Amino acid sequence: MSRRHEPPHSVRPERALSRSGLWATGPVQLQLPFEASGLSERIQASGRLKLTPDFDVLAWICERWQARPTDSGWMRPTLYEIGCSLYRAAPTGENYRDVRSALDRLAWVTVTIDGYDIESGEFRDNWLSRSNLLELGRPSRDDPTGLQRPSIRLAEWLRLALAEERVVRLPWRTLRLFDQRQQLAKRLWIYLACERWKPIGSGQEGTWVVLGDRLFAALGMNYAQPRQARAAIKRACETVRRVDARYAAGELQVVKTFGSWKIIAKRPGWEAWRKESKERERVRRAISESLAA
Repeated sequence: MSRRHEPPHSVRPERALSRSGLWATGPVQLQLPFEASGLSERIQASGRLKLTPDFDVLAWICERWQARPTDSGWMRPTLYEIGCSLYRAAPTGENYRDVRSALDRLAWVTVTIDGYDIESGEFRDNWLSRSNLLELGRPSRDDPTGLQRPSIRLAEWLRLALAEERVVRLPWRTLRLFDQRQQLAKRLWIYLACERWKPIGSGQEGTWVVLGDRLFAALGMNYAQPRQARAAIKRACETVRRVDARYAAGELQVVKTFGSWKIIAKRPGWEAWRKESKERERVRRAISESLAA
C-alpha cells in the first residue's frame, strides 16, 4: 500500500448523526422505513443503514471532505483509495462490491430528524429537518483512468456541520477493529464517544448513561425483555474494554444505582493517555534494543 493510500489516523463524522439510531447492528431492510427515539432527538428514515461498513464509509468521506474541501462540494476519491483505508490492503472484488453497496445505501436513504435543526446543529422543540446524507454520481464509462472514481457530494447541512466542527473524533484503527460479531459493542463505543465527558481528577474523565428504551433505540437494539437488553449491554462493555485499551485502563460497566440501571464509564483523558502511550512506546523500544544487543 502506498503512503498516499494509508488509512487516516482518525475520522471526524458529524456528532448528532453518529449518535442517532440510524445505524443497525444486525440485518437491514433498506426498503422499510423506521423510526427511533434517541436521548435528544427522534429520527425517521426511508431505511436503516448498516453500521459496518456504511458508517465507516461515511466517516471516511467526512474526514476526506474536511481534509480537502472543494468549492463545488464534490469530491472524487477512488474506490481503491476507500477500500485500502477500510481493509488496510488492496481491496478484493468483494471489498469493492461492499464499498459500492455502502455508497448506494448512503445516497438512497433520506432522514427526518425531529427535535434537531440540521442547519444550526441545535436541538429544538417542534423542529423537523429532512435531508439526504449525500449525493452520488457514477464514474463515466469512457473514463480513461479506469480508477472507478465516483463523484460524491455530502449534503450541504452536513458540510456546514463539519466546517463548524460539530463532530466526534474516532480513532480509525479502533473503529475498524470491531468484527461482525461485535456490532453492538462497536455501536456502543461510537455512542459513548459522542457523550460529553467531564474531568473527574487524576487525569481521568467520566460519563454515565441511563439504560432504557430511548438508549436501546439509539443503539439499534430490539430485545423482548429489559434484562435481555441489559445482559447484551454488559457483554458489549466487556468487548469495548478488550478492543479499546483506553477503556481497559479505566472503567466501563453496567450498575444499578438509586433504582435505575446505568452505564458508568471512566477513562484516561487525552493528555494523560498520550503521556502513558509515549511511556509504553519508550519501554517497548528499550526492550527491543536490549534484545537486539
